Amino acid sequence: MKNNIIKYVAALGVGAMVAMASCDQLEDEFYNPDKVTDGHLDLFFTSALQQTHLFKMEYGPTYHYINNFTLLLGIGVNPSYTFSDKINESIETWSDWSGQPFNWNIFEKTSVQYTKDINAMKLLYNDMSPEEQATYEVYFLCSDVVKSYAFQRSVDLYDDIPYSEVGGAFQEKFYPKYETQEEIYTAIMDVLKTTAEKLSTLELTSAQASKFSKADILCGGDIDLWIRFANSLRLRMAMRLCHVKPDVAKATIKELLQENKLLTDTSITFEERDKNQTNIYELLYYRGFEEMGNTLVAPRFLVQDLLNYHDEATNEVDPRLYVLFQPNRDGKYIGWPVTQDDREYLDKYYTREQQDSIKNRKDAVVGSWDPNRLVTRYNRATFMNFDMKFQVLTDVEVNLLLAEAAVRWPGEFGSINAVDKVKSAIESSTRYYYELNNNPYGESSAIKLQHVPESARMKRLDEDNLAGYLSYAGNEFSKLDTRGKLEYIFHQKMLHFNILYPYEIFNEAHRLIKDCNGELPLKPMVNVIWCERFYYPTSEATKNTENFEKVKAKNNHTTPVWWSGRTVAAQNPNHTVSLN
Repeated sequence: MKNNIIKYVAALGVGAMVAMASCDQLEDEFYNPDKVTDGHLDLFFTSALQQTHLFKMEYGPTYHYINNFTLLLGIGVNPSYTFSDKINESIETWSDWSGQPFNWNIFEKTSVQYTKDINAMKLLYNDMSPEEQATYEVYFLCSDVVKSYAFQRSVDLYDDIPYSEVGGAFQEKFYPKYETQEEIYTAIMDVLKTTAEKLSTLELTSAQASKFSKADILCGGDIDLWIRFANSLRLRMAMRLCHVKPDVAKATIKELLQENKLLTDTSITFEERDKNQTNIYELLYYRGFEEMGNTLVAPRFLVQDLLNYHDEATNEVDPRLYVLFQPNRDGKYIGWPVTQDDREYLDKYYTREQQDSIKNRKDAVVGSWDPNRLVTRYNRATFMNFDMKFQVLTDVEVNLLLAEAAVRWPGEFGSINAVDKVKSAIESSTRYYYELNNNPYGESSAIKLQHVPESARMKRLDEDNLAGYLSYAGNEFSKLDTRGKLEYIFHQKMLHFNILYPYEIFNEAHRLIKDCNGELPLKPMVNVIWCERFYYPTSEATKNTENFEKVKAKNNHTTPVWWSGRTVAAQNPNHTVSLN
């Protein structure tokens, strides 16, 4: 039985081994079961960390989410859509050639790519002797955190999904059952708690620690960081329960605060090890950013309402403005409205001839990233940094979650200074984006980054601006009522996640709608139909038919997910055409 399992696993994971071994070595290890056991569980672990669009964003999904999410969430604008004589119809982010893969991607990747290596590890681990299991326990525990991270994202987007039976083909479970969002949340949070507890008592020999640190390309073998990762993910999930299981949420947060092992002053980020910039550009998020420049125009809501820029640079302007966005050809930061035919606003900044040029992209002579364009766009120097450390779970989010706990339940968490947490989050976020902007990639490869105006590069962070803005932000936050503070915290997440990790903006917006009396806490693009959840892949209805029947009635854009605490869908008030 052991030989059969090992050969099955070796076949399953040959892709992971190819990246790390010669052909002769592969052949030798495949036909030597004991050598496969000894040498490959750690490679499966590394492969699980390398999967694209889990910790590092991938080209295809990025292209589609920029094409769809930016409009739905209002984090990017396509100016053509804001002129009724150009486009005047409802926009569905789940249909057509782009919307469908955008909706299906996370479901399919979570069910296959993100679990195959972990399931292979489990098969090997379960067939080991107790002594061998003790040697490899750290890989197994940390893989539970990875799997939890992947499924948390998927279950938040789709509601009920297959979970416990995913990857069960070796046990002849080819068609996994669907489990409810509530069931999966309970299971994942239990796994995270148990995993953190076991990791906290785990002791590795120097040889084991050295081997693990080489395989662990996410946390560098730092067990304490894995514990904080597990706990902080549990904190995120606990806050999602605020409307449906507030007692569980509060009890979990109290427990985590007592343990004091959260990512409050450090972050989990992923840095690509492959420094071949041609590969990085083609395979990862950068190409999607490059190709979707027409949709990455700065929204007025972000520039004016959130970053507080009103045509003049002062210490009350969020310093992230200058690294999140780059000015237009005239050196101006002009946020584009998401409303339609807003001539009164546009006339302040552009002649009618210029507006027509923008509408028809006549200002984009050498492409969407032409430095001579009239519009303000996402900052190319910042977001095309090939040395980027992709956000996985950060101190910015953790501090904002703790601030929310203090605002939402002051009786239980009054000891948390919400103002300080918000200011810490803003400062950390600011330094992260200035580091991206100030860390130019090596230009010795085949890729030469073009169309980056000098005005996009910030030589340094203006510390006086940051200090002044933090003081201003703290004072403004203190003046708000409860709803205002919850929205302020959400908007800080919006600014930090932006186009790099929009899934959490989507999820957090759905949670906040209930606090906003059914209103959206953001401003979608004109005529975009609000979506309460992602659609399942059509293959589920044809291949997993019997199990899919359980969720088929909810496979629409109008049924809120369980933890939202709502039964009525929100609406985009910025809709000018009939929905019928």
